[in-house]
Amino acid sequence: MKGVAEMKRHPRLRQGGWLAATTAVVIAIVVMVNLIVGELPTHMKEFDLSGNQLYTVSDASKEFLAGLDEDVEIVVLAEPSAVDRRVSKFLDNYAALSDRVTLTQVDPVAHPSAAEEYGASAGSIIVRCGGTGKSRTITLDSVISYDQMYYYMYGQKYETEFDAEGQLTSALDYVTGDTGKVIYTLESHGETELGDTVKSAIEKANLTLGSVSLPLAGAVPEDCALLISCGAEKDLTDAELEMVRAYLDGGGQVFFLLAQTEEKLPNWERLLAEYGLELEDGYVADTQRFYQQLGSYYDIAPVLSGSSPITSGFASGDLSLLVNARGMNTLEELPENVSVTGFLTTSEGGVAITADGTQTQGTYVLGAVSEKTDDGGNGAGRLTVVSSASLVDESVLAVMSNGVNLDIFMNALTAGFDDISAVSIPAKSLETSYNTIANVGLWSLPFVAVIPILTLAVGLVYWLRRRRL
Repeated sequence: MKGVAEMKRHPRLRQGGWLAATTAVVIAIVVMVNLIVGELPTHMKEFDLSGNQLYTVSDASKEFLAGLDEDVEIVVLAEPSAVDRRVSKFLDNYAALSDRVTLTQVDPVAHPSAAEEYGASAGSIIVRCGGTGKSRTITLDSVISYDQMYYYMYGQKYETEFDAEGQLTSALDYVTGDTGKVIYTLESHGETELGDTVKSAIEKANLTLGSVSLPLAGAVPEDCALLISCGAEKDLTDAELEMVRAYLDGGGQVFFLLAQTEEKLPNWERLLAEYGLELEDGYVADTQRFYQQLGSYYDIAPVLSGSSPITSGFASGDLSLLVNARGMNTLEELPENVSVTGFLTTSEGGVAITADGTQTQGTYVLGAVSEKTDDGGNGAGRLTVVSSASLVDESVLAVMSNGVNLDIFMNALTAGFDDISAVSIPAKSLETSYNTIANVGLWSLPFVAVIPILTLAVGLVYWLRRRRL
């Protein structure tokens, strides 16, 4: 009783008792929370604070994982110390998104027979599906890319890209799917070979890429799901035109990317007219949508149509680049059973300029899909046209590293396939992003501003209260 009476006579003692009790309760709560959090999976108790969101799985992959109907096993065949921490962390986050996915770590040193069992060498990620019996191997070296030129010049590895998500989603799509589509590129007309970046994206979409010379083959291959002509500088022969027509009439698909040339291609133009499109003479400039830093009206940033499934998913700020494009127009009177949907256009400032200086102003189509149906309304041919092969030129893709050229191409490539998802996740940049006030990440804001301010405010309040006592 004496102690209680003493506390009543001394308010500071009473306040100290309350503070001690409060502190004990807070400590108990913190201990309990830590124990609970400690039992949670890694992906639930860690936030991705990296500037380039390395460990964050995209919505496209999340949607794909949510729709899995087969069990998939991801096996990391490597010594734990040989696996980059970023790869391990991403794998944990990725596998946790689906009950259909299991993640296993196998040490080939401790289990020497593992390499033979999985049919892969150490330093690999094996993705396999028991339901389909299919598997795919991803090397750890391919997940993190390096600038080889930098290495040769300075003897140091400079990391450029992190491609864990892209390769994993592609592998899962492959092992759980039953598609085996083959696309062919035309040869013998001075075509531009598709670059490594484009080939990699096609492989990620689990499409097999081949090539064909129609004069030698005598027809479009029977297993051809889509025929690509990229930057042809010479025209189709009459015989080749008939082969392509027959292929389209049988329900085939053709993707035509025009060369940077003003040479006439009468047979190609004849085919375009049959599908409701005509080429304007000369190259197209755009006085309203061009890249000033590149210095030419011919370096166009096309308008992305919101009405086409190929470009409807892009944000308003997304940009692409076409160089020396040919202008196209939709025929005023379309052929019977033909519909045309543009997905790339110039602005109203478009101008077609011929070699002799003639200028014709208008809004020109730069990319379009033309579909033909039979009398029963069934598909009888699909022709996709982009008026410049610069869409997939490696130098353009390098200049527009943040652009959507490759995405547009892949969307157009896969849009005609009902059983193929355009799940092709681009690699994430590993360029250093400094988390300063000029570049504050969303998750950083509480740590650099909110929490310090609240801490100071609470401290000030307690200090003022103690001063009054």
